[in-house]
Amino acid sequence: MPSSLTQGRRRNSSAGEPTFNPFPSFDEAGLSFRRSQLSLVAGGPGTGKSALVQYICTIGLRRQAVNRVLYISADTDSTTMFVRSAAILTGWETSYIEGRLHSDESVDELEAIVDQGAGHIQMVFKSYPTPEDVENQLLAYEEVWGVLPDIVVMDNLKNLDFGEGGGEEFSALEAACEFLHEIARDNNCAVITLHHVEGKYEDGGTPIPLSGLRGKVSKTPETVVTLHRTGTNLHVSPVKYRSGRADPSGKYFLTLTSDLSRMQYG
Repeated sequence: MPSSLTQGRRRNSSAGEPTFNPFPSFDEAGLSFRRSQLSLVAGGPGTGKSALVQYICTIGLRRQAVNRVLYISADTDSTTMFVRSAAILTGWETSYIEGRLHSDESVDELEAIVDQGAGHIQMVFKSYPTPEDVENQLLAYEEVWGVLPDIVVMDNLKNLDFGEGGGEEFSALEAACEFLHEIARDNNCAVITLHHVEGKYEDGGTPIPLSGLRGKVSKTPETVVTLHRTGTNLHVSPVKYRSGRADPSGKYFLTLTSDLSRMQYG
């Protein structure tokens, strides 16, 4: 049934509400991932897309408050995600954490740290989940926890499997975006999906414009940020953002210091 704008807002007053993030510079710029919206984070290989999103989901509002997260890690295995989580929470180097895991030295301590600090994140590790898999995971999450997640992460967009009938890559990626947008709207959660860029931007050293997304999938997401690096600095370019300032050229960006050896940002 049609409704007035006021009625629509009352029915879902938290739609568009920002999720927690740990970066004051994001707050100052008004940049956030919002409920009921699809956000896309894109960059070249090794830029740190997954690491950044995992950090945001883990730390939340500088550890004062966190969001409930369903993280579909189709592109990264469980051990890697565990090591990253432990590094985020402790500041220890990932190589040190891996060494402790391989030597079985104080594994219980590491598991306790991750369970306590990242217990609000529920993981799915299926390599090529179908849309039905995603919907079933949401149903299972709600059945277990009694609520839906605040954030759903799809890592990576290309891993969402629409089957052989998905057609060419462009059509499959577009269908994946439309499906995730529907998930965000229907479940009032912020959906964040990670994505690749065109070959000439894969070096990750220059600003990536909106037109640099692989498959030209910029139509559906409300928010698109691209990532590039210079030295230890990670630059986050809002190239599409319906709630604030954006520049499709990628030349307007926010800068974070980063240490991927320890999974730390500042």
